[in-house]
Amino acid sequence: MSFAAVCAVLVLVLWISRGADAQQPLPDVVLVPHRATYDMKLAVARPNSGIVEVNGRMVLETVDSCEGWEIKQRIKLTFLRNDGEEFVTDSNFSSYESKDGLELRFSVRNIQNDEVEEELRGQADLEGQGGKGQASFTLPEPRSFGLPAGTLFPTTHLALTIKHAREGDKSASYQVFDGARLDGAFQVNAVIGRPPRPVAGAPAMRGDLGLLRNQPAWGVRFAFFASADQGAQPEYELALDLLANGIARSMLLDYGDFAVDARLVQLQALPRPKC
Repeated sequence: MSFAAVCAVLVLVLWISRGADAQQPLPDVVLVPHRATYDMKLAVARPNSGIVEVNGRMVLETVDSCEGWEIKQRIKLTFLRNDGEEFVTDSNFSSYESKDGLELRFSVRNIQNDEVEEELRGQADLEGQGGKGQASFTLPEPRSFGLPAGTLFPTTHLALTIKHAREGDKSASYQVFDGARLDGAFQVNAVIGRPPRPVAGAPAMRGDLGLLRNQPAWGVRFAFFASADQGAQPEYELALDLLANGIARSMLLDYGDFAVDARLVQLQALPRPKC
């Protein structure tokens, strides 16, 4: 798997931090502005992956800006190969998404061993709720393409997933565009079940732990397909121990050849603006 593909998966974890429903208001989906820090390590390395160790940290910051959500994310990971080679990846992502689910602006910068490997920047807009849209990139080069009717942005997608979970649904499927790839939207299938049991020896959490209390929780596994061909293997999968307020207590990022575990270690509530 390429470094760019790994970082694209990591960007997707931002979906846990935001939420708005483009179909109808969701008064029961109330997400909290917060900063979450996760310790990351290798969960499993499958045969021929070439990876024997992964360690690092991820910080996600979600800011309520009245009309939208401003997101900042940084992930720094150290990989060790089975030949003894070590390399460091540093991924920075920032975005703004309007709360009506119709506008997305995004910027991605991926660095490996202090060299810029990839930069993406652009925006996407939908004509209306459930309508078609247009995505435009300015980096790495000017490029535009259409988005099919029914495409969702990440905030809408996650809010709908939480809504499905609240209503007792066990699955959901949508076309989703997040700006992390140049090839259009993903077909994203979600399977919703019970939250995973706590892992023995998991790191202790610090900070505003009241944000975790008295919240419904589900285990949600997303599978991301580059096309509508559901017979193909997913590009990657993301499993979340997801709370109703949008916070994930843990994640498993499965790249196929290997999987990385992320455990919440620090949580800080951020203020809501007076709009």
